[in-house]
Amino acid sequence: MKKTILLAITFLAITLTAFSQEREIKEEGKTVFKSHAYLQLQGGAAYTLGEADFTDLISPAAALNLGYQFTPALGMRLGASGWQGKGGWVAPAQVYDFKFVQGNIDLVLNIRSLLSGFNPDRVFNPYLFAGGAYAYGFENGATELNTGAYDLEYLWEDNKGFPGGRFGLGLDFKLSDAVSVMLEGNANLFSDHFNSKRADNPDWHFNALAGFKINLGKAHTRTEPVYYEPQPAPAQAPEPKPEPKPAPKPAPAPVVKEFPALPAIHFAFDSDVVDTQKYAAELNTIVSVLKEFSNTNVVITGYTDHKGSNAYNNKLSLRRAEAVKKYLAGEGISADRLTTQGAGEDPKTSGQEALTIQARRVEVAK
Repeated sequence: MKKTILLAITFLAITLTAFSQEREIKEEGKTVFKSHAYLQLQGGAAYTLGEADFTDLISPAAALNLGYQFTPALGMRLGASGWQGKGGWVAPAQVYDFKFVQGNIDLVLNIRSLLSGFNPDRVFNPYLFAGGAYAYGFENGATELNTGAYDLEYLWEDNKGFPGGRFGLGLDFKLSDAVSVMLEGNANLFSDHFNSKRADNPDWHFNALAGFKINLGKAHTRTEPVYYEPQPAPAQAPEPKPEPKPAPKPAPAPVVKEFPALPAIHFAFDSDVVDTQKYAAELNTIVSVLKEFSNTNVVITGYTDHKGSNAYNNKLSLRRAEAVKKYLAGEGISADRLTTQGAGEDPKTSGQEALTIQARRVEVAK
């Protein structure tokens, strides 16, 4: 069993290694920013600029913000803050407080991401923000001041709203992908009525806050590597077809040599003896042709002149043909190829010629 498992693991490892080698990475996987919402919970101290010692004008402060990070560098948040503000009266020296709740809308700029780009592993992230505010004041302690004979020109009672603007800076200290510790300082600028005292300039309210930032969703995600598409193996070029061989030229038609006409052999009057000396050339021609055309049978025909009876001349013409056959056989021509016949008087001659040697002859023909 152990051996089987070991073999399976080995095979899987080899397969994965081969697969990874076959796939060439075009672009490595990377961590990319993901837009997300976040929540901020803050608490700290506030200072309202006024005519009293610094420590006398410090009061508690709290804030709750809900924001959205659009890009690594740019976000926006809506918030509620406030708690208590303070003011000071000079003569007689007195400090009073008032309650307020403030609504904020801020545009937030991440300085490190703006300058250096997105880095999900960055621990410290300073930021700047600016926006608008609206404070709603109530329970104004200035109504109970001992101002002597002087009347507070901007004293408000019951409750009052104050539009304003704000700006500030902060620092996020990342604890994890979801949670950061944050420090923030902001300045809020309201109308001169905010602390009930007329100064002919805006009233300032400052906050120093600490708290937590909680990401409501993933702030980044990891992309998969991009691989080059596997290239198909190049198609093998088809083997070139052999050039068709030219059709062989037809063999020239064999030249069929015609069996030639052979010379005649003539005889003396009333003779069947072949004169081999006188007709040596003719006889040699006949022998050469018959040897060249070795498969050709011939007919030897004897003739006579027109003297004598037909019966005699028929016999004489045959004897003349047989005499020529005998000669040819003696020269190596097979007798089986030689057929003899006596034709009697020569039909091709007439008149005086029929009585001469021209009519007394033997012809050899195919």
